[in-house]
Amino acid sequence: LITMGEMASSVAHELNQPLTAITNYCNGMLSRIKGQQIEEKDLVWALEKTAHQAQRAGQIIHRIRSFVKRSEPNRAESDVLTMVNEAVELAEIELRRRNVRLSHYVASRLPKLQVDPILIEQVLVNLMKNAAESIDNAARPVGHRHVELRVVPKVVDQQNTVHFSVTDTGRGLPPEVMNRLYEAFFSTKSEGMGIGLNLCRTIVESHQGRITAENLYNADEVVGCCFSFWIPSGGTSLN
Repeated sequence: LITMGEMASSVAHELNQPLTAITNYCNGMLSRIKGQQIEEKDLVWALEKTAHQAQRAGQIIHRIRSFVKRSEPNRAESDVLTMVNEAVELAEIELRRRNVRLSHYVASRLPKLQVDPILIEQVLVNLMKNAAESIDNAARPVGHRHVELRVVPKVVDQQNTVHFSVTDTGRGLPPEVMNRLYEAFFSTKSEGMGIGLNLCRTIVESHQGRITAENLYNADEVVGCCFSFWIPSGGTSLN
């Protein structure tokens, strides 16, 4: 069972993302207003984005409160591209701050998934932000600061799935970290990445999926890491 400590840590970790976005939008508006450099349409756009993130914070509180009670996720037929776009919009704020380039690819004609879209988006945001931090910690030069998100159909154990992967150019994970990565209170940093990854695993598994991590190599040198997870899309493959 998820303890009260885990619940509080998870809520704080997830809420930090929309709250950071709200802060950035507000600071941007204030700066441009003071410099008399903002047009009404730009102000309206920024306010709409701020309101959207505030609504998202409320949704996160509602979802996690229900989720930690071990109730079923609030599943609905969800469009994969829409979920990816929402997650990318939120994660890009952190990636730009760290001067990390993000590219993403979503295969065409993917089936809709019966998932809780807010929870799946949170998994994607966590993985992209952790990837950017790994690159930052590795002090990669400008040309090697890249995170790639790919979403493609994949057959796993004769089951049709949608496969999500987040690849970075950081320094990878040492074996002792890899072995303990999903323990609730194990973290490689003070901000609590381990808590976020533990919640990611719990969310994915609650959707009958699986999440994995592997280091990427060039000969014997670790040149990055890839976190991936898949969600069943229904049906059995005939291949």
